[in-house]
Amino acid sequence: MTHSRSYLIAALLAASAAVSCHGPESPDFVPCRLAEAALSDTSSFGYKAMASADGGNDGAIAVLGGFDETAVITEKLLTADMFDNIDGKECRDTLPDFAGETVMPLFDVANAPYSGYVDAMNEDFLKEAVLNCFWTALSRKCSSTAFDRAMSKEKPAAKLVIFSSSVLAAFGCQDAEYLLSETGSDVGVLDAVSSSLSNVMAHASVPSNVGVWAAGDIIFSGVYGNGFRSVRAFYADRESPDYREWTGSAEAVCLSPERGGNAAEDVISFLDSYIAAEYSMPLSGVVVDDPDQACLVDSMNVAVAALMASEAPETEIYRSVMAPGFAFLSPADAVVADCYRWLRKNNRFTHVIAYPDVDAYVTVPSSEVNGRFLADGCSFTPDFKYNRAPGSDVVTFRTVPFSLSSLDLAMAERMRVLAPVTYNKLVYVY
Repeated sequence: MTHSRSYLIAALLAASAAVSCHGPESPDFVPCRLAEAALSDTSSFGYKAMASADGGNDGAIAVLGGFDETAVITEKLLTADMFDNIDGKECRDTLPDFAGETVMPLFDVANAPYSGYVDAMNEDFLKEAVLNCFWTALSRKCSSTAFDRAMSKEKPAAKLVIFSSSVLAAFGCQDAEYLLSETGSDVGVLDAVSSSLSNVMAHASVPSNVGVWAAGDIIFSGVYGNGFRSVRAFYADRESPDYREWTGSAEAVCLSPERGGNAAEDVISFLDSYIAAEYSMPLSGVVVDDPDQACLVDSMNVAVAALMASEAPETEIYRSVMAPGFAFLSPADAVVADCYRWLRKNNRFTHVIAYPDVDAYVTVPSSEVNGRFLADGCSFTPDFKYNRAPGSDVVTFRTVPFSLSSLDLAMAERMRVLAPVTYNKLVYVY
């Protein structure tokens, strides 16, 4: 799927602290220089990684991106039971959807969070950093330590790569898709933004908009505008089997209202913001782009069902902006469902009878970085991180096997809260 930057539609709502979304519209996709260089240089790490990218059915499901989002999606892959494993229908069968699979999170701690590169107008370096992580996911090698230039450590190769962080849908994912297409690779690529927006549009049955609840930096990056333009184009194409005449006028509406005290108040908070923005079409659904809220989406939909069933006069205004089938959606749920469908469609399941396993990796500053550019000796200072020059021969980070020493105490606690099963497999000592 092509991703091109555009602006999202929103309103500045002082009462609800909503954030307007006016990201710039980007030109058509042009591969970054590192991507083109990798295709022309057969001796480069990128070319070798793609040339040998053959995870087969035994390959891993890689999850690449910032710490929180990667942890949440990894957790979902390890615990999901959304499908019947026999016929693929959407119903629970008490068996893990990804039985026998190896989930391979690549926590990009060194480079994330990514919005800082957009703020610094240094997207070129971001694309290069993401490509290097992507190639490592495809490769059967990684560094053993921050000092290991030879990448001497064995690791699984990826058969599918999920870009977990929203910003990567526009900065990195496109180049990965382009490279795989050019090399004829059968490795799959998914991103949380496209999966989320496609899910909402697929379930829309009447003229309606798509809502996005995200933090200001995500909104201003324009990534949801990029994804929505592509998704809308598919449904507005008369040649598409899913063509719907009204989708050409649908909009993505990004808002960032204050959280309520509970799920029901959160639902009202978002709908109040949408109503105040004076849109004429109802919403088909809302993507909740916040790892902290992923576990609360079910509770929000319980509140939605109560609103829909209510006959109280004061709830009529809310029912009027919720189209049939309206629901809140977590990007983790959407992209994990697409992951299952991709594996089934392409017959790439391992078919091994076992619980899903996890084999994790993390990016760390390399030994080549001067100590004055490190904070606490283990992470980049913000000024250095976001202003690294693209095209440099200096390797500023490496991917190494995950260990508890890779995380500070706060990050370990974040994993315990956001992804307890993942935490128990990677961190907890029994």
